[in-house]
Amino acid sequence: MKTSMLALCSLLASGAVNATTTESFGTTQDLLVNEDVKTLHVVDINADSRKDLVWVTNTGAVKFKLQNNDALASLESLPGTRWRLEYNGRSDVKYIDFTSEGGVLQTHDNKLFNVINVTMSQTGTLDFCTPFYNGLDKTECQWHYSVTEILPNVMKGVDKRLNTTWVAYKLVN
Repeated sequence: MKTSMLALCSLLASGAVNATTTESFGTTQDLLVNEDVKTLHVVDINADSRKDLVWVTNTGAVKFKLQNNDALASLESLPGTRWRLEYNGRSDVKYIDFTSEGGVLQTHDNKLFNVINVTMSQTGTLDFCTPFYNGLDKTECQWHYSVTEILPNVMKGVDKRLNTTWVAYKLVN
């Protein structure tokens, strides 16, 4: 009897935990439909700085799904926006003001660089560059940036000159 009462209390307690979990999270959805997944990994397999899904099935087959580019911005959505760019693992901070002609990048020590050659690549990544030397009269393209993901208020990308990832946060003007 004592064991039955303890089991009933455990069952009721676990039901209460599940009830609060359901309220805290959305409905359960299938991540990989009709797949027999043994292990799942979230890694960047194509070096585009976006995490992709890789899984091994119970039969030993390795499968993957690349993260799509649906969240990337269009060239029309950037002009008039200002972003605070922070490097991952570094203390460098830059500010980018995009315009219809490109824009201006300002470093933490108030040096100004032209943002030039803002383009959308064939793979859907947004690219732009700046001159190596500061000054708004410079127009050579030597410091390359790739935006790998953009949401309404956050951009992620790679500084190709430093080979360093960064996150930029949209600022309200």
